[in-house]
Amino acid sequence: MAYALDFSEYFRFDDLTRHLQGLAAAYPELATLESLGKSWRGRDIWAMTITNPATGAHHEKPAFYIDAHIHAEEVATSHTALYTLWYLLTEYGSNPEVTWLLDNTAFYILPRTNPDGAEISLTTAHHWCGNGRYLPGEEQTAGLCQSDVNGDGYIVQMRIEDPAGEWKVSKDDPRLMILREPGEIGDGPYYRLYREGEIRGAWDGVSFDIQKPRDGNLNRNFPAGWYAEYKQYGAGDYPLSEPESKAVADFLLAHPNISGMQCYHTHGGLHLRPSLIAPDSAIPTADLAIYKTLGAACAKTTGYPVISVYEEFTPDPSQARTGSLMQWSYDEMGIITFSTELWNPELAAGIADPAKYQVRARSTEDELALLKYNDEHLGGRGFIDWTPFDHPQLGRVEIGGWTHMYTFRNPPPASWASSEKARGFLHETIHNNCLFTIKHALCTPLVRIQQVTAESVAPGLYKVRAVIKNEGFLPTYMTQRSLDNLYSGPVTAAVSLPEGAALVMGTPAQDIGHLAGRDERNAPWSPW
Repeated sequence: MAYALDFSEYFRFDDLTRHLQGLAAAYPELATLESLGKSWRGRDIWAMTITNPATGAHHEKPAFYIDAHIHAEEVATSHTALYTLWYLLTEYGSNPEVTWLLDNTAFYILPRTNPDGAEISLTTAHHWCGNGRYLPGEEQTAGLCQSDVNGDGYIVQMRIEDPAGEWKVSKDDPRLMILREPGEIGDGPYYRLYREGEIRGAWDGVSFDIQKPRDGNLNRNFPAGWYAEYKQYGAGDYPLSEPESKAVADFLLAHPNISGMQCYHTHGGLHLRPSLIAPDSAIPTADLAIYKTLGAACAKTTGYPVISVYEEFTPDPSQARTGSLMQWSYDEMGIITFSTELWNPELAAGIADPAKYQVRARSTEDELALLKYNDEHLGGRGFIDWTPFDHPQLGRVEIGGWTHMYTFRNPPPASWASSEKARGFLHETIHNNCLFTIKHALCTPLVRIQQVTAESVAPGLYKVRAVIKNEGFLPTYMTQRSLDNLYSGPVTAAVSLPEGAALVMGTPAQDIGHLAGRDERNAPWSPW
């Protein structure tokens, strides 16, 4: 009987652990659960290995790596990773693609890389809170620091009436704040907008700084392109200074059989590909072609576009995102890696061209569409109406705005959805992206012995001949970047002799170079 799992609500750490242990116990012939170490707050960083050991040990097969929930508030990512491992285990034996994959390859799945940050996001108003090295607020000591000052369980925004303010109330919807036109006067009242919080440290009663939390962004803590905190916000003290990112790095280095990777994030409805730091012209031509071909084929399952982080996702290319896992896995190791931004609330709201959300501000029309989506599909729970509040330091303010966690960052769980359509958003997201990773994993290089013959040349003397081929889509070296960086060693053929036999010519092992995959043999049909 298949292990039953209800994916309609997000799981806290203890529930996630229980389900992982339950799946490992239910499918002991396919699944092995291990802890890669402890987080800052002592939680296990779980990893599940899935393969059919009857067809070979996991480390002797090409493997596909998936990690999720490296950012605290991105809870849909661990749901997608958990769904994927559940899908692989429950579909084995009946689904031809899944059965082929577990017989011929292995999966390494880390469903919650940042267990401390996830727990904080799931249980408090703090939806952006790092990796648990600091509890929310501990690292902020001066200026305006985010906090739930009115105690309603959300950290949203404060608006303060000010003749010099940049914002005003929209005439289309009183919930919506719009920017004041340059040179505009007399159409107030005008407001200043701030993150909900309190002022800490010395304050002169007039001006204050808005201090960024030193939150420990694990996806800026990897070795490739690492910069110190002053230049790369959230990067940590040094590369791999955080136990969670170090556990991931140690695992990757200990598994050189990994031939493909998927890193889950939210939000945007996008499959991101390298480069993070350079234009496409800096990527080896063959690698770029693989990314485009493979990405287009796999993305049929999601409908998400596949875009370059540097060219299409980075608002200011002069401040490229560095120190990320995907930069390290592809730029250094040459592993074909996608970083998927799950969930697109703008698409759900019917907004055109939603893929540009990261590099443009939303228009008034877009905001109105999102408010309509909130009213129709979330029962209004995604937006807190502006409510007067006597702030202990700032006096009379109004608190309200988007709640973000289950509006923008993640698909709404069933308990948040107020329409049948909205109740399907979460399952659609995790299922379709599970299929994306399965399609990617099916493109692995796959070395096989095609033929072995033994020709008798004298009594008791044989000439042995073996034909070895790559049955997979990718070449055995994976990418040109991997080849250039000497990460992919050549294919080695070795002979194992039975007792009483001896090798009289040749060597027991021989490097035979690299073998092309189907991708390198693709060519357009020609009548010539």
